[in-house]
Parts: sequence; C-alpha cells; structure tokens
Amino acid sequence: MHKQPLLPKAAPQVSFDDKPTSTFFVVSGPGGTGKTTLIKRWLRDSSDLGYVPNVTTRAPRSSSAVDEAGFYEFVSRHEFQEMVKAEAFAQWVNPSEGKYYGTPIKPLQEAIAAGKDLVFDYTPQLYINLRRQFREQVVGIFVIPPTFEELLVRLEKRGTERGEELYIKQQMALQDLSYVDEHEYHLVNKDLDGSLAVLKAIQIAERHRLTRLRNVGPTCKKLSPRSMMFYYDPLFERVNRIAQLQPQNADAE
Repeated sequence: MHKQPLLPKAAPQVSFDDKPTSTFFVVSGPGGTGKTTLIKRWLRDSSDLGYVPNVTTRAPRSSSAVDEAGFYEFVSRHEFQEMVKAEAFAQWVNPSEGKYYGTPIKPLQEAIAAGKDLVFDYTPQLYINLRRQFREQVVGIFVIPPTFEELLVRLEKRGTERGEELYIKQQMALQDLSYVDEHEYHLVNKDLDGSLAVLKAIQIAERHRLTRLRNVGPTCKKLSPRSMMFYYDPLFERVNRIAQLQPQNADAE
C-alpha cells in the first residue's frame, strides 16, 4: 500500500493571511460627472483611504466644491517651476496657457511604503500619466452620467465656465470619453449611494487581488512544489489500482 506523504513540519504554523500592497484608485472622467462628490463621501466613509492634493498655479474658485474640499494646493508659477526642477512631481501637465497641475511624488512613495490606498480625482490624461509612473498601483475607474445629454447639462449647471470656455469644456468632455477603454472599471453615476457602493466594492476586490498579496503565492509553493495530482485520490490508491490494471487491459486487447 502506498504510504501517505508526510506534510511539511512547519505546515501547522504557516499563515495564509497577507496585507495587500498599496492601490491608487484614480476616479477619472469628464468634468461634471460627480467625481468630486463621490470621492468626498468615499473618503468620509473609509478611514483606510487617503487623498493627495494636486498642486496647481490656477487661481482658487470661490464657487468650486473641489477647491473648498482642499483638493488643490495653490502655488505661484515660479514655485511650480522650482518643484519641476527638483523632480518633486510624479506627473504634471500644462493643459492651458498659464495653468499647471501636478501630483507631488513624496506622499505617493510614503503611501506605498505604508501599504495605504489613495484616491485621485483626475482627467483621463492625468490618469494615464500617473499609470506610466505607478503601473502596479494604479487602477482606473471611469465615471460618467447615464446619458451624454445629462453630461452637457451638468457642465452648464456647474457655472464655472461660460460662453467659449463652456464650449471648450464640452469639447474636452468628448475627448475624455474616447479614453474610457484605458480604464479597468466603468461606473455610470446614476445615484450617489449606488455609485459609492460600487467604489467600495472595487476597493475590496482589489485588496483581494493575488498580485497585491505578495506573500501568499510563495508561501503556498514552499509547502509543496507544483505538480499534477488527482485531488480525489490523496493517498494515491486509485492511481495504484489503475497502474495494476494496465498490463491486464493490454493482455485483453
């Protein structure tokens, strides 16, 4: 009779619990899709989620929920240029004349070291730039209203742009839509509570992704090398019976 293989001596003490690595959730999409409101609620409900304010040279807007929420750090153009020279940004862009936006790199490095998740409120362009620098960490979530008509209505209702500026913003929204397939997730923002539940579910799913649990795979492989086996026959008795029958079957033929 085939003897049962011995388990590794250390097997009872082995832990399969593991802390996931840091994830950067980039909530991306055109302006007016409700990204800021979603992120504010997500941050309020999730103590294990952080936010890194973007640095910008544009002037603060008194009617902007983004500015009031502390989503930006406002600096002069000279200060911004000095930060660029010092390589203080993970990424930065100059979308229009005199306006610069950048993401400071140090808080991101600290989050990775601590295994902390971060959320970002970005346009698709900024999302792609950040993904180039942090491919392992970045997860893109594209947020959009139910219809294009509603997107146009939301842009107009914001009141931050009028006339030609509003037209440019609408054209930018069209461009943003063309990048939807660059993202991992697509979220139609119909209602706040439903969309927030989806964001939280995405965070839970990403925390259980095996590529973010770096110790589980190596730990399991140390217990036993990978090989083909019959899972219904742990004592190899069925395999032995098959082996004994093979010559008999050959004679019968």
